[in-house]
Amino acid sequence: MKEKITLKNTTIKRSFALLLAVCLAAGALTMLAPSASLTAQAASKSSKKLEKTVTKIISKQTSEKDSKKTRLKKLFKYSENTYEYGRAMGFKAKKGWEKTFASEMYKKKAGSCYHFAAAYAFMAQKATGYKTRIAIGKTNGFNKSRVQPHAWAEIKIGSSWYICDPNMDKFAAKSSGKYFLKKRNKLKKTYNNFKEVKYTTVKW
Repeated sequence: MKEKITLKNTTIKRSFALLLAVCLAAGALTMLAPSASLTAQAASKSSKKLEKTVTKIISKQTSEKDSKKTRLKKLFKYSENTYEYGRAMGFKAKKGWEKTFASEMYKKKAGSCYHFAAAYAFMAQKATGYKTRIAIGKTNGFNKSRVQPHAWAEIKIGSSWYICDPNMDKFAAKSSGKYFLKKRNKLKKTYNNFKEVKYTTVKW
């Protein structure tokens, strides 16, 4: 009889330990869930703030009567006239970098080529609805004898991609429009034949 009671007690203890482990695991999951939810909420709030900022700029710099090309040009000129250069050290294209860099440019009014490209890309996409992406590659546009890391915006109109590079246009072409809405194949030598270029598509 003693053996049966001992065995029964051992079984009860094991069952209780298992139940406790399950409860603790469930509690851990419950604690993790709000954290993930808060992160998603923060990202959504940040995107909405970015979109609000971009919409405000577009409404001030363009007119509803403007054609899409006119809007692109006005925002290109706005970028050149408003933003100054500020070097970014050790750039890495981490997830969501484009929204962070665009927001920084709108706020500080100064940034690197990555900031210029991101800021213009978001404005261009919102103002026209065109598919827009940010290219990260290399160029000799600033110095013919040296290739250096660089970023620029690309816009798809019809079946063709066009380059819009306000940073290059302002600092290497004296804001002449040389790098506004140009077909990629016409500038491939300037952009190192697009070797090892990586793209980030603009999404809200």
